[in-house]
Amino acid sequence: MDGVEPVLYPLLRKDLVAQGPRYAVQIGEKMIDYNEEFRLFLSTRNPNPFIPPDASSIVTEVNFTTTASGLRGQLLALTIQHEKPDLEEQKTKLLQQEEDKKIQLAKLEDSLLETLATSQGNILENKDLIESLNQTKASSALIQESLAESSRLQSFLDKERDAYLPLAESASKMYFIISDLSKINNMYRFSLAAFLRLFQRALRSEQDSSSTEERIKLLIGSLKHTVYEYVCRCLFKADQLMFALHFVRGMHPELFQENEWETFTGVIIGDTIRKSDSQRSARDQIPSWIEQDRVWAVASLKISLPGLYQTLCFEDESLWRTFSQSSICEQDFPSSVVKRISLFQQVLVVQAVRPDRLQSAMALFACKTLGKLIFHQGISAQQLNIFFGPMFLFYFIVLMESLNFSI
Repeated sequence: MDGVEPVLYPLLRKDLVAQGPRYAVQIGEKMIDYNEEFRLFLSTRNPNPFIPPDASSIVTEVNFTTTASGLRGQLLALTIQHEKPDLEEQKTKLLQQEEDKKIQLAKLEDSLLETLATSQGNILENKDLIESLNQTKASSALIQESLAESSRLQSFLDKERDAYLPLAESASKMYFIISDLSKINNMYRFSLAAFLRLFQRALRSEQDSSSTEERIKLLIGSLKHTVYEYVCRCLFKADQLMFALHFVRGMHPELFQENEWETFTGVIIGDTIRKSDSQRSARDQIPSWIEQDRVWAVASLKISLPGLYQTLCFEDESLWRTFSQSSICEQDFPSSVVKRISLFQQVLVVQAVRPDRLQSAMALFACKTLGKLIFHQGISAQQLNIFFGPMFLFYFIVLMESLNFSI
């Protein structure tokens, strides 16, 4: 459901009508018998349902949606249970002891108030009352000291737990990345339970490490590989490259500068061209070696990312001659230019000038950003072909050969 129907308001307000020994409530045009044990639960898949002000006062909203902070805490607890179970056990005991101490303190305060309220005569002459007050004060002081010590120990344990926080944050980010795939296809839905199984599988993987920081890096790499392989096996082959870019974008936002992703996806290109008052002059400034049907794309790149366009030096036709004529232009960027632009900026250039090689450039970009992870995990060529596709495998082999590796 998407909201609260007005017909349910009498029921929610409990506008009951007594009819002899029983009660009834009006639903629409009918009077329905009411049972005192009746409870109504309304559920929706909408994470932000609209509840009118007049309904919000008569319903209780409970949000079971998975949030980034909540999932991060859950994953951190799973990590500590696996990596340092004694640490998690100590924290659990401390929390339990702290709650018990707080309950004892509250009971002492209640007992003190009750004793003072029921005392008779002069309080100063009531020895039993004074002795009771002194005992309560001493017990309260001990409990306060225990709570302070518990707080210090808990702070120490939290510092130990926070060492594994980068792993929990990365895992939480991965879950929401794969959750977005349902926007592409309703079949691409992955449950939290399935993701938690992948997370625990990554934790059980054997990783040789000499320190906690190194162990965390290896676990993050193992989890990336596990999640990527699992998801790619579930996708249509046509969507695997899309997911590779989405995965890189979500896990490594530092690889993308401002407006680059928006330019690539076409979010801001149309607006910048329509709002430009110098469309004709921008077109005239595009170098002549660029094909006529790509003039507007290059002009859009110039308007959207002027800094990148200036770095490319498109005016030097001899510099770009090999690139414009190459059948694998994504690998034939001018050496003086490729040192000054990022991997994703290379994709943007191919998109603007040579869109016929865009898919290959995207595959090469995904390979270079994810290939190091794949290589360190020791994946075979057959496995690469299964969950990355033949084009991705081709560029991975080219990359490894250029680095003097073999698979």
